[in-house]
Amino acid sequence: MNEMLRLIIAEQQKHLRSQFPVIPRDIQILAVPRKATVIIGIRRSGKSTWQHEKMESLLDDGVDAENICYIDFSDDRLDFLRLEGSDPTVIADTYYGMYPQKHEQRVYFFFDELQYVNRWAQFVNRLQTTQLCEVYITGSSAKLLSKEIATELGGRTFTWEMFPFSFKEFLRATGKPQAITDIASRDAIIGAFDEYVEKGGMPERLVLPKSSMAPIYFQNLVDDVISRDILLRYNIQHPVQLKRLVHLLMSSYSRLFTVNKLKQRLAGERNRLSPELISDYIEKLVDCYLIFTVPIRSYNTAIQSVNPRKVYCVDHALVQAYCRATSENSGLVLENMVFMALRRVSEHIYYYKTSQGDEIDFAVGPDSDIRLIQVSWSLGKDERTRERELSPLLVGMKELGLQESWIITAYEEEDFTDGKTGRTIHIVPAYVWLLQA
Repeated sequence: MNEMLRLIIAEQQKHLRSQFPVIPRDIQILAVPRKATVIIGIRRSGKSTWQHEKMESLLDDGVDAENICYIDFSDDRLDFLRLEGSDPTVIADTYYGMYPQKHEQRVYFFFDELQYVNRWAQFVNRLQTTQLCEVYITGSSAKLLSKEIATELGGRTFTWEMFPFSFKEFLRATGKPQAITDIASRDAIIGAFDEYVEKGGMPERLVLPKSSMAPIYFQNLVDDVISRDILLRYNIQHPVQLKRLVHLLMSSYSRLFTVNKLKQRLAGERNRLSPELISDYIEKLVDCYLIFTVPIRSYNTAIQSVNPRKVYCVDHALVQAYCRATSENSGLVLENMVFMALRRVSEHIYYYKTSQGDEIDFAVGPDSDIRLIQVSWSLGKDERTRERELSPLLVGMKELGLQESWIITAYEEEDFTDGKTGRTIHIVPAYVWLLQA
């Protein structure tokens, strides 16, 4: 039995409840028998906090603290488990040596930053097949990206994604009403929506003492992802060019981009990268959950490959580190918010281009249940603005055989029905739509 592990396990069992308020998340993470529960997502999005929430719920349900084994492997006292030739079996041997009677009971193992441990995948697989237990894993690092955690464990995992706070979770975290029941709750939610536009959903952003600290916080977060999850992990040979590429992509959120245009922009700044490297770096940034790219809706992969993609950031406020929010780009901020609400429930998101060449922001779902969604901060009373937003939707609805579509605005609400075709466009305020998404 390893005395240091024994000490750490015993220490953690005395502090399973979080010392800070835990905000319940909307995602319902369910354990699957004989499969490790792996939680992936961008750094600081709340993965480790969710583990504490789960442990607290177990304690509240009557589970004995001795049936919970929580280990944070970033603890420097466990450096010996990182060494080549070390055997992680000592973890189970130590725990069951402390509590031999637990062989006959269900035990809950929570492993944070488990990838630091040598041969951890074999250990987890063996633990699940030989003991009555549930295993929960979170973590991302320079050594192993979160998606690769699931890969290492083969088919013996069930993977869940953790994103920054949704609008509903933001309301919960800030103590605001979570449903519109009267005028007072509506006004409170509208006020919270304005705050959400500014602050975004990264949990730590909400506890910063001053708003002026936000750009520095977001910049540090992005730098952390770049340095720990990409540069060190892959031994990138062009760190300056990579950082500039990230800057360009973040500054282009909610817009179309092509690899060739990025190549030309970088070359013009004497930051030369090949198209192959740019595509590879973008893929790595997506793997880290920092950005997402959206292709044009088409069953033809060749068409998808030659058309521009749109880029979005994991949190709309995070781009504050790269470009200031202004009234001119408020629609782009809202579009990023809508994208993330859609991404929380589906990976199959596209933009749509009509036969007339007009772009519709989102086409979501299978052919049998496709939805067209346009985003505009405000339609206002200007007929040209309304025509610019409404016309592509009417054309797209006709081409896809749809009777209804949606425009998400900041505050405006109405239903527009085309007198000739009977097709309806629902104009919905974002603070209402986000509550229903």
